[in-house]
Amino acid sequence: MTRSNHMSQRIYFDESGFTGNNLLSPVQNYFAYASIATEDAEAKDFVDELISQYGIQGGELKGSKLVKFNKGRKAIDKIFDRFGSRIKISISEKKFALACKFHEYIFEPCYSAANSLFYGIGFHRFIANILYVDFIARGAGAEQIFEEFEALIRNRDESKLETIFSSSAHPENSPILAQVREFAQFRADDIRAELQALGDTGVGKWALDLTNSALFTLLANWGTTHPSIIAVCDPSKPLQQNQGIFNAMVGRQGEQMFSDLMGERHPITFSLAEPIVFADSKTTHGIQLADAAAAAAVYAFAAPRDEQTEHWRSIIAQIGHYGSIIPDYDEIRLSDRRVQRNALVLLELHTRAKRGQSLIEGMGEYMQFVTRRLITHPLNA
Repeated sequence: MTRSNHMSQRIYFDESGFTGNNLLSPVQNYFAYASIATEDAEAKDFVDELISQYGIQGGELKGSKLVKFNKGRKAIDKIFDRFGSRIKISISEKKFALACKFHEYIFEPCYSAANSLFYGIGFHRFIANILYVDFIARGAGAEQIFEEFEALIRNRDESKLETIFSSSAHPENSPILAQVREFAQFRADDIRAELQALGDTGVGKWALDLTNSALFTLLANWGTTHPSIIAVCDPSKPLQQNQGIFNAMVGRQGEQMFSDLMGERHPITFSLAEPIVFADSKTTHGIQLADAAAAAAVYAFAAPRDEQTEHWRSIIAQIGHYGSIIPDYDEIRLSDRRVQRNALVLLELHTRAKRGQSLIEGMGEYMQFVTRRLITHPLNA
């Protein structure tokens, strides 16, 4: 073992609720990626103790089974009690995550040269939340627009771009859904270029999957307290096919950087002692512990609310906000002046796209004008 490895913190990772590029899968609405900082010996001793104490069959902790039985849930309680802040979890609502991807692949490519303007006012959060609410409320056309978007990213069929989302057209469409659909049709060339840039392997093949972004965010946050990390993961096709961004973090000790986008400070780098280690969960006890924590996070949000789910939700509130993708209805509360501004920006984008005008030229001044105007003349929400 090298000196750098000896001084590195070993962190184990595993997921629950994985459906890859199919974020609309009815099988599971939530995806969780959990991590736990421990060492092999501690993890093995604790797993053996749990298996013995709770009579767990098979000689292995499997989170999907543990959450189904009282003894298994008690075993998971002990994991949370033992490791506490040494656990970090990313939990995402898949339909909302798909709405976020919608902004990333339909809107952002159209104004990428000035995207900081739009991120700065939280326009991406507005689009994601408004689409999500339309979808879960079963607004006319919302389900079709989500299904067609997912198919577009998965199949990369550019021939459909000129009439994209036509199946969602409905006389009872909400005004915003109609604007979103037409905006995409008007800016089909920008979206086509983005799809071509994705390619068919690596990033492109798993464009909708949440695994890589969850792992990256967790590692970046662990990096704020551990200068060097050894990441041990359960084998995953998205991770195994797209390791470039993680390999770039090997040996970057002392180089941590942060992003202050949208007024929030987030770590965006970390230092790995070596490339990601892929290990078999059957013989890697730290992965078994991470698997149990991830399964508990999914169970806490997906199962009917009761004393157990409420207890786990309170725990996850402390350790489960690392890159989590969860709806925030404050982003679409129309009594909020900030939300009114985003609604007007969408209307302006739609108008410019329809006329074939630049989406960027003068947009900063327009946003400033709208901000001032709404102070004196707020919209009637």
